[in-house]
Amino acid sequence: MPDSCCADCGGKVVANSSPSYRHQVFELPKPTLDITEYQLFHGRCQQCNTVSKGALPEEAPDGQMGPRLLSYVAVLSGLYHLSVRKIQRLLQDQYGTHFSIGLISEAQGRVSSMLTPTHQALHQHIKKASLVHVDETTHNRNGEEHTRWVWLLSSEDAVFQQVKYFRNKDAAKSILGEHTQAIVVSDQCPSYNWIEPERHQFCLAHVQRNLQQMADYSGKGLTASIGNRLVLLFKSVFRTQHRYEAGDVDEIMWRRRMQRLRRNIKRWLECGENVPASRYSGRCRHILKYEQGLWVFLNHPGTPLTNNEAERCLRGSVIMRKICYGTSSDRGEKFRSRILSVVETCKKRKLSPITVISTIIAGVVGKCDYPDVFGLTSA
Repeated sequence: MPDSCCADCGGKVVANSSPSYRHQVFELPKPTLDITEYQLFHGRCQQCNTVSKGALPEEAPDGQMGPRLLSYVAVLSGLYHLSVRKIQRLLQDQYGTHFSIGLISEAQGRVSSMLTPTHQALHQHIKKASLVHVDETTHNRNGEEHTRWVWLLSSEDAVFQQVKYFRNKDAAKSILGEHTQAIVVSDQCPSYNWIEPERHQFCLAHVQRNLQQMADYSGKGLTASIGNRLVLLFKSVFRTQHRYEAGDVDEIMWRRRMQRLRRNIKRWLECGENVPASRYSGRCRHILKYEQGLWVFLNHPGTPLTNNEAERCLRGSVIMRKICYGTSSDRGEKFRSRILSVVETCKKRKLSPITVISTIIAGVVGKCDYPDVFGLTSA
């Protein structure tokens, strides 16, 4: 602040060397769209009458959208879950330019093909992980009665999604790898029952939720009583695990309590096999059949008790299914699975999706070496 006069006495006011108060106002710049026009000419040789035509320079992108705009369109869909029509409206409101629905869809298809090597590298990287979360959710192809499935694999630092026609054992083997040696955490889907029981951890939250239905049985009586007892035991499992992870109990005490809970749960499940309600007796029988899958975490430290990690990563696909409905082509399915794989991996690694996708697209458009944005090739 320059020197000034005092408002009270008129004396000279000398300003301090540093400000005593700062006031900042943030404002967005006026959005503008850079348009580069390439004009090609052709002419005829006056001597041999040959027609010569101009050619685009090598750095000129194919199509009407440049790398940054392609990245923007991809992130609006994959990260912010906007439909094609909403992307069209946003671009028109922001930049005053109108792109057709077909052009935006075509742009997504181009991005999808550019993400193919990264998508494949993510798949191979996760198949080598020691711990993998798996999950599936429905996916609709517009105009088809048959329901497709979005399959998801999630490791500590990567996510892979792919749309498949079936939700069965063959599809699970193709996405996980038939000879996988990873600890697999699932939600009791029978498609994974081919995995060795000592490496297949069931989500205990799903099991507890199923048993809660047994506890809430409208007929009450023995069925509800056993269900309540089982729910309390599973809550004790979670409570004991949380105390162990917080350091409140040592490993010896933790194992002793878990073994006692395991015996009690098995005993009450055996009682549940004989309840009058056939639905819940069958449920207890099924859990007993795969009882070993409830306790894989005891022999493999670090294995979570739930499959919440996969469900969080799959949320983007669920949101897009509800907002944008199904896809109408194979190109749309590939775009969704690839863009969501990259976006969810960026979230795990605390990277900016727009920066990562822009790097990939700029490298492909500029005909440079394909960018290894996640360091998967060196790994």
